[in-house]
Amino acid sequence: MSSPSWPNRTMDIKPFITQYTSDESDRLQLRAHNGIRSNKYQPVDYDKLKLMAAEKKFAAQKSLLKVKKIEQMSKQSKENLLLKQHKLIWQKEFMRLNYLRKRIQAEVESHRRQNATEGSGCCRMYEHFDLYESSLDEEFAKFKLNTCEPIWNLREDLQFWIQDNHEGIRLGDPDVVDKHAEIRQTINQVKGQQNSILQQLYNEQKCLEGELQSGFLWDITHGTSETPHIDFAEGIPAEAFDLECSDDELKITVLQEFIIIDEKFRERLYFLEDEHSKILSRGLHGGWSEEDHFCFLVNYDQYPRDLNNRRKLILDRLRRHLPHKARHELVAHEEWCEANKYFHERKRALVVAWRKGRSELMNKARSTFIEVEIAKELAEVKAEYSREQKKIREELYQKVRKWREQKLEAMMLQQKIDERNREEALEQHRLEEEREKKRRTHEKEQIQKFIDEKAEKRRQQAIRDQERMEELRRLMEEQMVVDKERVEYRKEQLDMKIEERKVKEEKKAEEEIEKERRLEALREQVRVIAEFDPVRMMQDTKAWQAKNSNNEEDEEINIQKPLFEINTFNSKQITTDPRMRLEAKLREAGLHTSPYARQVLAAAPPPQPPRRDMESTVFKYD
Repeated sequence: MSSPSWPNRTMDIKPFITQYTSDESDRLQLRAHNGIRSNKYQPVDYDKLKLMAAEKKFAAQKSLLKVKKIEQMSKQSKENLLLKQHKLIWQKEFMRLNYLRKRIQAEVESHRRQNATEGSGCCRMYEHFDLYESSLDEEFAKFKLNTCEPIWNLREDLQFWIQDNHEGIRLGDPDVVDKHAEIRQTINQVKGQQNSILQQLYNEQKCLEGELQSGFLWDITHGTSETPHIDFAEGIPAEAFDLECSDDELKITVLQEFIIIDEKFRERLYFLEDEHSKILSRGLHGGWSEEDHFCFLVNYDQYPRDLNNRRKLILDRLRRHLPHKARHELVAHEEWCEANKYFHERKRALVVAWRKGRSELMNKARSTFIEVEIAKELAEVKAEYSREQKKIREELYQKVRKWREQKLEAMMLQQKIDERNREEALEQHRLEEEREKKRRTHEKEQIQKFIDEKAEKRRQQAIRDQERMEELRRLMEEQMVVDKERVEYRKEQLDMKIEERKVKEEKKAEEEIEKERRLEALREQVRVIAEFDPVRMMQDTKAWQAKNSNNEEDEEINIQKPLFEINTFNSKQITTDPRMRLEAKLREAGLHTSPYARQVLAAAPPPQPPRRDMESTVFKYD
């Protein structure tokens, strides 16, 4: 708070002088002796000082309120900015989840269409699914009709009632107030019914969630768990025993590799669990409840790693969703989730590598055993191949000799066929030339006939055009005579109008002179002769005083008053005009551009007769 400005007081205070002088002691003694009667002291107006202090306190309180308001607005703007960023993140997550939902629904529908046919074995089961789904839809529609529809109807009725009785509620009409209290009591009863329905639905939801989290349904809905399991049998697989190998010592050595690889991966798995034993000791959800842990993961995964100010946004979002958790608990759970995720990723990679190693070893053993069998069979086949090779060479020689004889015979036959085809082609070419010659002769005759017909039509069209030209020339000569008469008549009418206008202008000028003379006589009667007053001339005007006055009281402003005065017609006055309704009906019928519509609209009277000064004489003489 700023200190008040005291009147008749200097602000630079001199330091206290400790040196002793006789003149100063005499002056102090004289002032103390004279007291209030001294001319060096002035009486203090404490009422005025209190009033000034109160004004300063009020100004300081007003400034303090303004500062608090600015702080509150700053906090609100920061809060709105955070909410806007959260909203953008949630919109992206909602779009992603909506896309996944639609894709899964499409896959489910495709699976149902493929298995719901008559020939499939699951047809009966999917029919039961469809019947159960239709029954659920009917129950939901019935539930909505019994619960939601009455609420929306009640809401619309209340809005309509409040609009009609808003003025009565504001003025405190007893009947309206009693009715309003009765309505509020009804609303409270409806709220109680809705709360009981919501509680019942919540209990049913909990029961269904309990059924899904127990027994066989839990295994179905949580088949893909976060923790990877070793879903294969350790040791030597049964398929490896069934592999055939002629070398028994090699087979035993290869099968022992399965036991060695299992021991190595098992030791690495035990070492990984010992390394993260502190994390595993906190349980599946890190010491939190399942709902809190699920809420934490869902909100945490929505924010990408490359987002600016990501950690602040995550903690603010978690603080809103989990208000019962402190900041250090959220940070500790975040660290546990990261460590737990790292452990599961390493375990999953280890299990995948384990499974891949066993599969590669199995493939390698199979290929090794096959190579041993192939090498054994290859030695046997090599001897057999050399015996068969000689026999094959003889058979191939006989086939080549027989093929050469057949080729020579085919060449002779092909030569005869080519000679016969050449003679047929020459005959066909001669016949085509004769047909082409006949066709051209016929086309020339048709072209000459078409040219003669076109010339005859052109001659007849020229005769008709000449006759039409003579007729138009005759009509134009007749119209010229009529137009000349109309021009003369219009000229006479224009001369008459000019003469009448001159007479009216002269009469109007005389009336203006007479009117100005009468007005001047009236001015002479009411003219005020002000006396000479130089003091009044030098004083401030009332307008200047009102503008520069220090009156800080705010004028009462009616915020309901319109910004500009509107001096025109409103929509109700325009729509009550019968000409507007007549034009709308003609437009609906598609007749608003016809001469009939213009004639009807011109004859339609206005709702009120026009004033005499608004009457137009523009088209009076037409």
